[in-house]
Amino acid sequence: MTAEQRTTEGGAAETARTGVRNFALLQATGFFGSMATRCLEIAVAWWVLDRTGDDALLGIVLGLGVAADVLSRGALGWVGDRFKPQQVILCCFLVSAGVSGVLTAMAFAGVYHLWIVLIGVSLLGISLGVREPLLMSTIRSLMDTSAVAGAVRVRSAMMSLSSFTGPVVAGMLIGPLGYSAVLGAACAVVAVCAVLIAALRVPESDLHDDGARDSGFSVWASEAQAGFVAIRRVVPEWRLAMLTMVVDFALFPVFAVVIPVLVAAHYPDQTWVLSIVESAFAVGMILGSAVLARKSNALLGRRRTVLAGFAALGTGFVGTGLLFSVTGPSMPVSFTAGGSVLLALSGAGLCMVTINTGTVRLLATPSAFRNRMVAAASFLSGIVMPLGSVSSGLISRASGEHWALLVLGAAICVCAVFASRDKAIGRFLDLPDEQLDEAYLREFPHAFGASTSPTEKAQP
Repeated sequence: MTAEQRTTEGGAAETARTGVRNFALLQATGFFGSMATRCLEIAVAWWVLDRTGDDALLGIVLGLGVAADVLSRGALGWVGDRFKPQQVILCCFLVSAGVSGVLTAMAFAGVYHLWIVLIGVSLLGISLGVREPLLMSTIRSLMDTSAVAGAVRVRSAMMSLSSFTGPVVAGMLIGPLGYSAVLGAACAVVAVCAVLIAALRVPESDLHDDGARDSGFSVWASEAQAGFVAIRRVVPEWRLAMLTMVVDFALFPVFAVVIPVLVAAHYPDQTWVLSIVESAFAVGMILGSAVLARKSNALLGRRRTVLAGFAALGTGFVGTGLLFSVTGPSMPVSFTAGGSVLLALSGAGLCMVTINTGTVRLLATPSAFRNRMVAAASFLSGIVMPLGSVSSGLISRASGEHWALLVLGAAICVCAVFASRDKAIGRFLDLPDEQLDEAYLREFPHAFGASTSPTEKAQP
């Protein structure tokens, strides 16, 4: 090996190590930022409930934050493709820090203005909706092609852990310290995250630029539309988006409506049942992200792992419904033990799907559209959640909570059947990582405003 070759390999190794360090710092910052945001949401909820005692108003405040989060993913996903990712993430953290600082000052001063709270919650939702897809899409800029799948697994495990520990930490702190102190602590964490992001160096990807940096509404609308046009014209992404919408239609209401209502109606004196079974789902997500998805990919391949994930997710819900129909209200321990195992299976199945489809999306999408594709997919899955909640509530009222679990789980199992028969989805899931690199641009150039000759399109 010549000196020049050794220098080249040494430089590549150092670049890879730098990418890993930057990825670890970026995702750790995202983890603590996500936990802080969860604590902010819960502390604000306690604050509103303490000052008004109005449960309906509390639901409106929390719903506004969720709506701002989901809508901003669809409307502002293009921002991460047009501007430097690091600057966008930094701005999001600064907005969150500023808003949480204002709310903290108001809480400590004993000042409460509903309109300020509503604006603050909306801004927190928008900053979260812009930031989270970008933390995902930036993985491709930091990691080599062969390392993207592992990085996605790490991020999934960290986000699963934050969704589990965030509410627990908030609940532990609000009791002894009060919501004002929790607001202050969350504000401090977000501010530290902003400092860490400012010190980080994220490589710039190919930023999308159609010419002048106009900022009119028509330009913003066109940029936002481009992400949805791309995902609609990329056949496997569009079909995966439809399947994911069905999954989220069923998934969100199970834990937001069906399980809480089931416990409240049939185990009113055993509220620990709710904590254990919902925690089991989060534990399953962590195990699926950290271990099971990787082992399943090695044994079965990516396509079969996704199909198994759909089946496991749906089967866990169906099994929980059947279990309750057998145990009934008189056997809370048996239901809790069996339900925990089944819902942990569902959690693992969910991550087996999302990790692999997310990896394909990051690798196959061209860099100039990557964040818009991630954000558009997230938006499409999020908009069906309210409809799922309403539908599950109607089914629960008409037939019982166990029937809601059976119907929602069966809908997800049907997704496994459709995915197994879809050749476009299967073909891209079967491709090795190296061949996936910007594969969507080669196969569907019209989706990204490119023109490719048949000869170029046929090239590997």
